[in-house]
Amino acid sequence: MNTFFAAIIILGVAIAITIAAVVWITTTYHSMIWRPEILKIIEIEIYRNTTDNNWWLYIKAENMGENKAEIYKLEIYGIEIKELKPPKTIDPGKIDEIYIKLDKEYVYGTMYTVKLYLKSGTVYPVLEKTIRV
Repeated sequence: MNTFFAAIIILGVAIAITIAAVVWITTTYHSMIWRPEILKIIEIEIYRNTTDNNWWLYIKAENMGENKAEIYKLEIYGIEIKELKPPKTIDPGKIDEIYIKLDKEYVYGTMYTVKLYLKSGTVYPVLEKTIRV
C-alpha cells in the first residue's frame, strides 16, 4: 500500500513539474518575440512657427512594434510637462508625424531633453535636440 501512495505522489510531482515547465517555456518564448511598441524616432525638433509665432515640437517616428504607441504626455526637462488629450497614436508598422504646440518660451541654439511617455508605461526615448534658428 505504501508503494501505491509513493507512486501517486511521484506522478503528481512529475505532472506539476511538467506543467510548470510548459508555462515557463511559453511565457519565455512569448516575451522574446512580443514587441508591444518600439518607437524609432526619425526626427524631433523644437521650432518657432513664423505664422502663429508659437513654439512647436515636431516628432517623426516609426512604430516597429505590434501594438499602437500612444503618447499621452511629453516632458521637456526642466521647462514644461504637457498632457496630450487625446493621446497621439502611431499605429504598428506606420511612420507618422506629430506636431504639438508648446506653452513655454525657448531659446534658439539651446539643447533640450525631450521625454515621450507612452500608455504602456515606457518612457520613450530621452532625446536631445537643438532648436534651429
